[in-house]
Amino acid sequence: MTRRVADLLVEMLQAAGVKTCYGIVGDTMNRIAHAIDKSEIDWVHVRHEEAGAFAAAAEALFTGRLAACAGTCGPGSLHFINGLYEANRNRAPVVLIATQIVRQDLGFESIQEIDYGDVFKGCSVYCEMILTPEQARRKTVAACQAALTKRGVALGAGLQPRSLWGHGPDSTNADVGIAREQLPAPGTHVTAGSRVIVKFAR
Repeated sequence: MTRRVADLLVEMLQAAGVKTCYGIVGDTMNRIAHAIDKSEIDWVHVRHEEAGAFAAAAEALFTGRLAACAGTCGPGSLHFINGLYEANRNRAPVVLIATQIVRQDLGFESIQEIDYGDVFKGCSVYCEMILTPEQARRKTVAACQAALTKRGVALGAGLQPRSLWGHGPDSTNADVGIAREQLPAPGTHVTAGSRVIVKFAR
């Protein structure tokens, strides 16, 4: 039995404890947004992706659970980077779901093409491209596990528009299946940006 990749991906995020996903709907993100709308995860639309990354990091620090943000290929995903650097330094478990341009255009300096591994390696504990529908479930689980156990930012990147509409295997041994430890209280070993968030939240 198979199911749509976007549905499998969102199911794994929900199983990992994600309650909220911050981002901007549109373009290659539409299928994921539709899957989130059918799930128990709340979608929070932000005016700018950077604000979404900071919000996800703050939620993760306050609650101790995994938070998510999602963006389209090209500039959309790049705008998350400031907030993700902050999240990673504060050891906040955050997952970024980032889409990619169609595979046949990769490697030709196409508009909106991003080398995610190169760009996000300095602010993540896990960054892997999801290249096929068959990889979607396992790599999403791996990203969630890395964010929770290593306490940092994990990327499930490179999702192809056609792959999101494609079908992946529903029966698999992949499962999040780990205990989620409580993170340190806000204000403990955090950088200046997060102290501002903590102060205003009180």
